[in-house]
Amino acid sequence: MSDLHELPDLAGDVRERVVIPPYAEVSRRVRARRLRGAVGTMAAVAVVVGGVAVWQSVATTPGPSVPKPADHTQGPTPPTDESQWRAVVDGTDSHPFEIQGTDDGSLAVVWRALEPGAPTFALVIREADGSVHGMRLDEPVSLTPVPGGWVGTYGGRGHLIGSDGSWSDLDETAPRQPQAGDVVVTGQYSSWLYSPLDQGLSPVTELEGSFADGYVTPDGDLVTCGLGEGGVRASSETQAIMLPALPGATCVMAGHGEDFAVVGLGDEPDGGIPMTGIMLWSGNAAVLPDPTDMLSGVTSVVMTPDGTTVITDASTGDGYLIAADGAFRPIDRKAGEAFVAGDQLYVSSYGHMNGPLFVSDDDGRTWLQTTLPGNESKPD
Repeated sequence: MSDLHELPDLAGDVRERVVIPPYAEVSRRVRARRLRGAVGTMAAVAVVVGGVAVWQSVATTPGPSVPKPADHTQGPTPPTDESQWRAVVDGTDSHPFEIQGTDDGSLAVVWRALEPGAPTFALVIREADGSVHGMRLDEPVSLTPVPGGWVGTYGGRGHLIGSDGSWSDLDETAPRQPQAGDVVVTGQYSSWLYSPLDQGLSPVTELEGSFADGYVTPDGDLVTCGLGEGGVRASSETQAIMLPALPGATCVMAGHGEDFAVVGLGDEPDGGIPMTGIMLWSGNAAVLPDPTDMLSGVTSVVMTPDGTTVITDASTGDGYLIAADGAFRPIDRKAGEAFVAGDQLYVSSYGHMNGPLFVSDDDGRTWLQTTLPGNESKPD
């Protein structure tokens, strides 16, 4: 097992500071190191979700959660009885803990129900043809979209989760150079390159130290961002470029094809994680948009196939749609999590509650309403 440095994780920071379930591109990214010790001593906190106060555990688990060699399968066995995962979806104060789409149009939701004693979890997948299947989990699984499904970290091991619900263990290989087709998978303490060709996880040594996030272009160029001289910077060793600096304490990235976005993030004493700036790389040139107002918090960052960057703040329901030329448009509804499935843009209900999903075929200009996977048979 490689000895990897701890990397910051915004998902943990968001969860432990403002107690919003971890989501999407921000999920598992940038964590404030100064909170690790203090938060580990907490047993439970009062949470206000959708105006209802509930109690939930936020205690951290000791030691890093990293993929281990695939000696044998440790993924959960899909239940034969649908009632096992239905019990979570229909459980007490059930809500989506994480939502992700993937390239074939499938959607995956990690559901959490706040049952007395301890929360319960389930993974429910709706494929592009509308078929729905799921399984109950002993703990939440973190999801990173990859071709045909997701890389999931579960039980201290990395798995490839197919859109059909299949689980395959992923070997951790030796560090290597990024290559075409790689996807950056970020965990709470470590980061890896996932290769769809080799179906393995390789530690990303470039994301050690002050680097917070990365994106691999179709040519295999790894672009990283982190705190450097003058603020948050993105750079590429392959292209030998250093992109313009942004204000902020750390950063998160999203991309599609050759285009990518870097969002600067703050670290406020009161626990806030505000948006501090944004840099777009499109058409082989850097664009620095100038919004009139920065979001007071950041929950998700995603780029659509048409090159629109979407940023949401689930604590306020605010969000931006930012075109490749830097033009800003506010999302015209209260939004929670933004994500892409196939060529469609989705946003979840404000506050991550058990509400409808909204889907757009034109980068957020018009929306249709649909349901969360698992809620298909429920009345609106």
